Amino acid sequence: MINGFLEYLRHYKDFAWRELLDSLEKMNVLFAPRDDVYWLAAPDQRKILFISSSCEQLYGLPPAAFYHDTDVWIKLLYPDDRAKAEEKWAFPREVEANVQTYRIVNQRDGSVRWVLERTVPVLGEPEEGKLISGFVTDITEAKRNGDELRLAEQVYAAIEQAMLVTDGEFAVRFINPAFTKITGYSAEVIGQPLHTLYAGYYDSWFYEVIKTGIDEGGEWQGRVRWRQKNGSVSVRRTTVRAVYSQEGGISFYLFLFSGPFRESPYVEAMKDDLTLAREVQKRVLSKPLSANGIGIAGTYIPSQELGGDMYAWYPIDKQRYGIFLMDVMGHGAAASLICMSVRSLLNGIIRKGIVPKEVFRELNRHMRQLYHENGRMTYYFTAVYVLVDVEERVIEYASAGHPPGFLFQPDGTVAELDRGCAPIGLLPRLFIESGQLRYEPGATLVLYSDGAIEGEVGSVRKNIEAFRDALAPYVSLDERALLARLRRHFAQKGPLSDDFSAVVAKLG
Repeated sequence: MINGFLEYLRHYKDFAWRELLDSLEKMNVLFAPRDDVYWLAAPDQRKILFISSSCEQLYGLPPAAFYHDTDVWIKLLYPDDRAKAEEKWAFPREVEANVQTYRIVNQRDGSVRWVLERTVPVLGEPEEGKLISGFVTDITEAKRNGDELRLAEQVYAAIEQAMLVTDGEFAVRFINPAFTKITGYSAEVIGQPLHTLYAGYYDSWFYEVIKTGIDEGGEWQGRVRWRQKNGSVSVRRTTVRAVYSQEGGISFYLFLFSGPFRESPYVEAMKDDLTLAREVQKRVLSKPLSANGIGIAGTYIPSQELGGDMYAWYPIDKQRYGIFLMDVMGHGAAASLICMSVRSLLNGIIRKGIVPKEVFRELNRHMRQLYHENGRMTYYFTAVYVLVDVEERVIEYASAGHPPGFLFQPDGTVAELDRGCAPIGLLPRLFIESGQLRYEPGATLVLYSDGAIEGEVGSVRKNIEAFRDALAPYVSLDERALLARLRRHFAQKGPLSDDFSAVVAKLG
C-alpha cells in the first residue's frame, strides 16, 4: 500500500500539503500494530517535515524531537554506521526505492536495533523532486536469526573439536559437549568473559593479538593455557576464527581445540634423555650472586620433566646488574629448547643493549627469525628484565606480558613493576614502555613466573595481590631464606599446575 501511495504522489504535483500529512497520519493509524516508521523530509534543508508517531517505539524519541533537531539522525545511529546519516539526505536519482540497512540506538532503553530503510523521491520526477520519503522497518530479529544460522553452519563443520563461541566482545555464548568433556565446564561459563577460562597472567594484548591474526591471515593459531574446572591447567594448540555478519562486522569468535595429546610408545624410551635435558636446563640457571650493594638468588620448580621457565643475571659494570626471568608458552621439550636458545644469546644481548627497551627488541627479533613460520608465530614467551644501578639506587625495568614484579621498600610500601609490552615474539614490532623506581637501602625485589598465581580461586588480579601479601611478612629475610620460605609454601600445595620460578634481589 505504501508503494502505491508514493506512486500516486509522483503523478499529482498539486497534491495539497495538509492532505498529504493527513493521509500519512491515517496510514500510520492503519498500520498501528506494526513497528514501521514513515517520514517525509526536505533534503536541501536537512529537515524532517513529518514522521509517524511509531517513531517513539522504534527510536525512543517523540516526533517533536525530529522536527526540532536537524542532527537527530546522527545521534540515533550506531557509531560505526553514522556515515549513513549523510546518505539519508542524498536525493535518490533512480525511480526505484533506495534501500539500506544500518543500526540505531534506541534513546529510551539503549538497545541496538537493526533497521531496513527504503527511501524514494516524491512530488515530481526524480530530477525535479525536492522531497524524499522513507519507510523504516525493524529487522533486528531477522538479523539475529541470520547471524546464528551462519554460526551454526560453522559449528557443525567442526563438531569433533572442543568448541567455545564468544560474541564480538569475547563474552562466552556457546560451548559444545567436547568442550565440557575436556575442561569440565558446562553452562556455568555462559555469559562470562573469556579471560576467566585462562590460566596464568593474561592482559588485553591477548585479544588484540587474536584480532590482528584474524585480520591478517583469516584465523589465529597458538598455544593457550586453558583452566580446567578441577583446578588443573592444560596447554592446547587453539585456533580462533571469526563469524562475520552480512555487513562484514564480526558477530562471533570460534575457539577450537582438541583433547590431550596421546603419547606414543616411543615416549617411554625418551625418558632418560629428557631427564638428562632437565639436568642441563637446571645447570644453566644463574648461581647466587653477592656483591657490594646487591645479593641475588633464584629458585625453579618445574611442573613436568622439562619446563619453560628460566632466569639469569649478569654484572654489566661495577655498578649495574641485569636481572632476567622468562616463561615460555607451554611445557615440555619444545619450551625447554627455546629457553636454552634464549639463554645462549642472553649475555651478549644484555651487555649490548643494557636498557630494557633495547634488550626486548633484540630478543623479539631473535624469536621472530627462529620461530615464525608461514606467517604464524609458533612460540613466544613472557619476560621481565630489571636493570639495577646500585650506586644511584634506581632500577629500570620492562615487563613483556609477564606478572608484575614487586619492589618492597623498608618502610613497608610496595611498588609493582607493571610497565612494558606484549610477550616476546608475538608481534613483529614491540611498543615498549619502561619504568623507573628508586629504592632505599634494605629494599627487596621479587620477580616470579605465573606458576605462583595459577590454581588459585579468584581473578588473576586477586591472586597477584594475595601472593604479594603472602610475601610481605618475610621480605626482611635474606634472599636465600626468602626463597626457601617460598619453596615450602608451594610444596604444601601439592603438585604444581605450571612451572614456578622466582628471583629475589636484596638491594643495599
